[in-house]
Amino acid sequence: MEAVATAQCRAQLFSMQPPHSTPMITSDRGVLITGGQFIQQHYHGQISVGNKAPIDILTEAVATNALHDSGASFDKPKCHPRTRVKIREIIMRWIELGKDKDDQTGKQFMWFNGAAGCGKSAIAQSTVETCIEQGLPLASFFFSKSDSTRNHPGSLVGTLAYQLYCAFPRTEVQKHILSVIQEDPLIFSKTLQQQFTSLIIRPLVAHFSKDQSIQQCVPFLIVIDGLDECTDHDAQKAILTGLADSLRGSNLYIPILVASRPEHEIKLSFGSKSLKDIHTVLSLDLEDEEDAYADIRLYLFDRFAEIKDDFDNRTTGRKLAQDWPGDEVIEMLVKKSSRQFVYAATVICYVESTRHRPDRRLDVVLNLRLVHGDHPFAELDELYATILKSALDIEKVLHVLALHLMDTAINICCPVIEKLLSYDEGEVEILFCDMGALVQVYKEREQLYLRFLHASFREYLVDATRSKQFHINMDYEFIRYVTQVLQYLASHCSSSFDPTSIAATAMYILNYIQSRVAQRIGQITISFELRQAVFSFPLKEFLEPHTSTPTYPHLLRHFITPFVGILENIVSTDPTLSYIQDHQLEILQTVLLQQLQPYFNDDRLALVLALFYHLGSHRFVPVLMNMNAFDCYSTPFYLLRDFHEGDVLSLSRIWDDWNCSFGDSVYHRFVRQLLCDTLVGQTTEYTLGPIHARAALACFKELASMAPLLPLSSGKNIDIALIADDVEDDDYRQLCFRPVRHNAECNFYANLVFDSPNGGQWLFIYSEPYAWKDPAGIDDEELYFILVGYLIFLLPRCGRLDALVAACQDYTWLPDNPKSYLQYLYDLFPVRRTLFHKEINKYLARVSPNIMSEPCI
Repeated sequence: MEAVATAQCRAQLFSMQPPHSTPMITSDRGVLITGGQFIQQHYHGQISVGNKAPIDILTEAVATNALHDSGASFDKPKCHPRTRVKIREIIMRWIELGKDKDDQTGKQFMWFNGAAGCGKSAIAQSTVETCIEQGLPLASFFFSKSDSTRNHPGSLVGTLAYQLYCAFPRTEVQKHILSVIQEDPLIFSKTLQQQFTSLIIRPLVAHFSKDQSIQQCVPFLIVIDGLDECTDHDAQKAILTGLADSLRGSNLYIPILVASRPEHEIKLSFGSKSLKDIHTVLSLDLEDEEDAYADIRLYLFDRFAEIKDDFDNRTTGRKLAQDWPGDEVIEMLVKKSSRQFVYAATVICYVESTRHRPDRRLDVVLNLRLVHGDHPFAELDELYATILKSALDIEKVLHVLALHLMDTAINICCPVIEKLLSYDEGEVEILFCDMGALVQVYKEREQLYLRFLHASFREYLVDATRSKQFHINMDYEFIRYVTQVLQYLASHCSSSFDPTSIAATAMYILNYIQSRVAQRIGQITISFELRQAVFSFPLKEFLEPHTSTPTYPHLLRHFITPFVGILENIVSTDPTLSYIQDHQLEILQTVLLQQLQPYFNDDRLALVLALFYHLGSHRFVPVLMNMNAFDCYSTPFYLLRDFHEGDVLSLSRIWDDWNCSFGDSVYHRFVRQLLCDTLVGQTTEYTLGPIHARAALACFKELASMAPLLPLSSGKNIDIALIADDVEDDDYRQLCFRPVRHNAECNFYANLVFDSPNGGQWLFIYSEPYAWKDPAGIDDEELYFILVGYLIFLLPRCGRLDALVAACQDYTWLPDNPKSYLQYLYDLFPVRRTLFHKEINKYLARVSPNIMSEPCI
């Protein structure tokens, strides 16, 4: 039928030729001299020779592969039944009514955009087919970067004009198009705007101006898919502005659907003056997440069912399991798709191969089998590689992407990235202007951020066998980032430096890298630049301006922790570099020792220091934690009021950072070793005796402040004589003890705290039915229990302190002592009561022999 129609068109065209042709002269160089004019006709870079009929010129200007029904592809992407329903309804409503869902005014352009592989072409194809079924005249052009016949604008208008010609047979439209070509055979070498105006707009205006009855209908639809696949970025803009300018003043509503990735030039074009007010945007990247996942889930269910039926019908061997592949597998694939149909379609394309068992092919996709020969995501990888090749500076792009591969817990804005990496302002946005199909630049809270649009893109970048020249070696990137972050921080050593701003991000990066590198010791190479950055880092100058500010503990926890860890990693990787660690740790020791004095002059800080030093060493100084939730914030410091205040060394925050691997902070281990070397070894003016005495005094004060909170008597009247001699402690059901040693069955506990000075580690664990309890809300009864345990432990280690002597005398229980609220404590905890009084008497006898307390009753 098409051949007959074309023959008829040509016959009609020849009947329209003038009776006498103009003499012409041709040459082998493609020069045409006719009618006194010297013409050199170009067509796609070639020179056209001869006097051709207008229909021939028109058909030769067509890119047949760009047609929606081109025979060049046997499997055109289109929407699976019952998927993308909402999106397609929005598009059809806009086509039919000239309105979108948010704006009730007609917009001639709809920019339908989304990430690579999200299904734009399938939706565009399905839209075209739906419109054809409804009898709506249209023309479409499907760009493809890999097809030289349709990756440029040269054939765009010719292809659209040919479809317009075919859509209105035996009408003024056909006559007008052929007349234009007859009068100007070089029309397809003119500007895009002139081509649009002459071959699309004017023929339609002429046709519909003669039939007022159909002007209210949509006269014609233009669909342009994959505009980003046009390799000439300037041409992308020319196409859009040419269409807009040719429509202006025509009084003709022609809906134009443009589908593309949200790339830089296209985004700027739609934001320009000529297009800003006449287009509406429909973004698949903003599509409802549940709708997208539901569509992909439906697609996978249906397609796997088809594959199973087809395989079971043709195989003579073992059939697939009845429930293959199973809901769990499908949900896994749905999640990994990141709402992009290209992932799901690639999986199906790989699994449905008739040369293999579908279950084995699916195992390869799920990494359950080794890949032999072809890779399940070869097409997807080619798509990623094609987009990456368009990057302006691929080395910088990959360096920034490595930052986003590290962790998703923190989203770093573009200005911070630029400062940390010493890039120019605005450079990150420019670097990713051609990467919009994979990495989105978006604005949030007045800042620009980057976001991966495909979860599978992450896997691609770190898999060298897939990404090849675009592979990101994370070990190498770790080293580069540590170097750059240290250089940035070194350049900001001043009192005005705010470590909670950009530096907070820098410290987070150090924490993350240090924890990851520690797992791969021996697999990394310490670069010369890193050695220099670590060795020359001005640690003293960086810390000292902040020693009297609230940010100092923040620096110690969030910078010193990863910094000391990096020093350890360097030496573990290359022991010959130990001089770097020795140099910096000597500086750190000098700085920290200067901060010890306040802990000797304040009772509460002395208790912090004592608990920090002895934490986990004895059942009376336990690590307190929740048995079920493993709440790492549950240290004894949280039981006491305001014990963080003045703690400049941040000792009470031993577990106040998840990055410290449940308390195994290299900074706190360093401080504890420092205390062992200086306090226990008594190589300085500081000793543990005064620290223990002030710590015990702080416990007495805490007990006194809570005295009015308990009733005067429990009424239990427990007989102490009934307590067995071998009983170590009270049986207190709310709390239980658990000793922890290295190589214990539960390795989790073994890593909670550093080695105690006495070789063991002890935990208080909340037991049933107290499955969870906020440590800050621990009741007074439990606090009494713990504080008395601290005193039992501390008193044998205390030196003489007059205030402590007075406190011990004050707490010596007598029947007529007005502080009879202690009776409650004694009745409830008889073992601790006994041990408590024994230690009081021993302490008084040791430091004040002339003072005798009453015997314990």
